[in-house]
Amino acid sequence: MMVQCPECGEEIDDEAREYDCPFCGYEDYGEGFYECYNCGAIFNWAGDLWECVNCANEGVCLPQRRYNDYNGGIPDVNQGWVGEHYG
Repeated sequence: MMVQCPECGEEIDDEAREYDCPFCGYEDYGEGFYECYNCGAIFNWAGDLWECVNCANEGVCLPQRRYNDYNGGIPDVNQGWVGEHYG
């Protein structure tokens, strides 16, 4: 079964559900949450953004996008510079 990220639409395997807060390590004994590998959003089974009951994600920046958003295009890269320097 797959779940869909509410932020970018990426499909994530239901078995990728996590229970330990990535910010404080508190174990969520409830339904758990998913972390999107495409955009970094953390959400629950209902598609709502997830918030830790222990630390409420306070004082922590959510992870920045770590992968290319293949649904929205690949960011611009200065290919000329790469070719000139790594030719």
